[in-house]
Amino acid sequence: MRRQCCPGGRTACRAAEPAQSRVMKASPPPPTSQAATTASLAFLADGGEMGALMRAHDWTTSSLGPPHAWPQPLRAMVRLILNTGHPMYIWWGSEGACLYNDAYRESIGPELHPGSLGRPAREVWEEIWPIIGPQIEQVREGRGATWNVNHLVPITRHGRREDVYWTYSYSPIDDESSPNGIGGVLVVCTETTAQVLATQRTAAERDRLGQLFEQAPNFMTLLSGPHHRFEIANPSYRKLVGGRDVVGKTLVDALPEAVGQGYLALLDGVRASGEAYIAKGAKFIYEASPGEAPVERFVDFVYQPIKGDDGTVTGIFVEGADVTDRELADAAVRANEARYRELSRALAESNQAKDEFLATLAHELRNPLAAIANAMALQRHAGQDPRILESSRDIIDRQVVQMVRLIDDLLDLSRLTRGIVELRRAPLSLVEIVRQALASSRPVVEQAGHRLVASLPEGRDEHCVVVADETRLLQVMSNLITNAAKFTPRGGNVEVTLKCDSGEAVLAVRDDGVGIPPEMLERVFDMFTQVQRSHAAVGGGLGIGLTLVRQLVERHGGSVTAHSAGPGRGSEFIVRLPLAERMQIAPADMQAAGAGLAAAGLRVLVADDNADAAESLSLLLGLTGNEVRIANDGLEAWATAQAFEPHAMLMDIAMPGLSGHEVCRRVRETAWGRSALMIATSGWGQPEMRRQSSEAGFDHHLVKPVDHTAVDALLAARAAGQRHNGG
Repeated sequence: MRRQCCPGGRTACRAAEPAQSRVMKASPPPPTSQAATTASLAFLADGGEMGALMRAHDWTTSSLGPPHAWPQPLRAMVRLILNTGHPMYIWWGSEGACLYNDAYRESIGPELHPGSLGRPAREVWEEIWPIIGPQIEQVREGRGATWNVNHLVPITRHGRREDVYWTYSYSPIDDESSPNGIGGVLVVCTETTAQVLATQRTAAERDRLGQLFEQAPNFMTLLSGPHHRFEIANPSYRKLVGGRDVVGKTLVDALPEAVGQGYLALLDGVRASGEAYIAKGAKFIYEASPGEAPVERFVDFVYQPIKGDDGTVTGIFVEGADVTDRELADAAVRANEARYRELSRALAESNQAKDEFLATLAHELRNPLAAIANAMALQRHAGQDPRILESSRDIIDRQVVQMVRLIDDLLDLSRLTRGIVELRRAPLSLVEIVRQALASSRPVVEQAGHRLVASLPEGRDEHCVVVADETRLLQVMSNLITNAAKFTPRGGNVEVTLKCDSGEAVLAVRDDGVGIPPEMLERVFDMFTQVQRSHAAVGGGLGIGLTLVRQLVERHGGSVTAHSAGPGRGSEFIVRLPLAERMQIAPADMQAAGAGLAAAGLRVLVADDNADAAESLSLLLGLTGNEVRIANDGLEAWATAQAFEPHAMLMDIAMPGLSGHEVCRRVRETAWGRSALMIATSGWGQPEMRRQSSEAGFDHHLVKPVDHTAVDALLAARAAGQRHNGG
């Protein structure tokens, strides 16, 4: 059949022809001889497995047709790919018939090899056509080649879908007889899956290490070069140096204070030696902000040299931890250990002082008891000798006073340390208080063979007024004077001075006695502490007098200090008290109260489980004309009271059978007992005990040994009431 020419001329007519017709026209007629056919297939020679497959393949079902009829550009490209070790692929014709070499075969599995040979591209690569289809069309339409590096093109091979990465190019294969002059697409590719995954793993590891670096609680930084320039620094390091921006700066520029602290020299040493440097608890001081107080930190760290291939140090990696809390805790532990040792020493000394106190207490109680026992023996053997009887009575009186004072001091100290002493404050002339203290202490001082002198302010007493408890101030001053006499060898001097000026009273008690070692000046006020007891000139004491002095003075808002030039050079105690505003002092009652009314004609019941105490008190009360009965336990007291109906009862609190409180409550329920004078006598004088006595119905609570004068006064008042009421 004869072909009709297109109206548009030869070119237009060629464009209108089917592609197969163009391929056939572009190719010479196939040779008819067997030799010619063999020669035309020479481009398929060799080529390994794919060359053999192409030579043996049945091409009748492919759009390519038999190889001897393939166009020359295709033959040249096939010969090229079969004779290279680089993976290559060809899509030819409108269907994109597939051709590839042995090197490409390695990248596809049995799903595509060898079954894809000669088949249409879209049919073979349906699963990735959205990726490669547009690129193929770009090349076939003459819009240029493509180039992709490490491009993800997932494919199914060896029975599973895999993420496969490729670096590839799609290039046109020129063929004048094909549309747009492009007969096919040449693919030059390399599978880079292993490299990409390795790069991804490396990047992930680098990211992980970077996160560890950034999030690490330990500080880290990298210094490079001979000037130690900061390359990187994690947040912990920046926090350590007060948030400074150090990256890119040298150590000298970023942390100039580190130079003077020796850190630059350490880094230089590591760089020169190539040996790591390790530090524990190193101190680092820096200024957080200009003008602010320096910040002190403690760090554990290592300077690790980084070496190049030639062994030279190129940088230093710094890693460490801020251990400030640990160092401060260790310092606190060391301080606590020191304090513990000191406390242990103090405790041992306190235990020793306690033991000495108990021994001293036994000694101090035995002394007056011995004198009393001797006096009583004198009375038994003296008959009616008035001189001996009077002397023995005086001895007993003095020793009882001594024992009462001893016990009172102990009770006062107990109350003061527990804060239950109530001061009865009133405006007082300090001059008059000192005079009274001198008068009461003079016998003790002179008995020790000392001379007592005083220097008091002249003029009116209202210029030296304090608001204080008179009894407690007398106790303070008497203790200081007798203490001076006690620790001064016989024939010494005790001097008392008082000055009032500038709102302050200053009382000084000075002696020329044994003195005080310097290390004891503060401790002399501690409980049970005494200095060189063997030198005491008079009495012994329990070592609590100065403790009482300090506690009482401080309760009055004052202070007391001890001074001494050393052993053998005397002592001086100075008391400072705040003066009150000038005011009128209530005049003292200059006359004695007298003996009072005679407590005669009363029925009195004395109840005490200490038979001697009950009997002695009943004898005293009977001397003034009272009728006295005795009971030695609570049940006996209640029975005797019901029969006797006493006007007054003096009862111990802690008695067997019934307590004094319970007996008092029963008495108050009787008709005769509502008006009876009820007096509790007890060794306990705390406010709580007094409150309990009052609630039980007692009128008064007297602390043993009871003051006989106070008892006489209470009974005299009751007797006067009896006479006034006609009872």
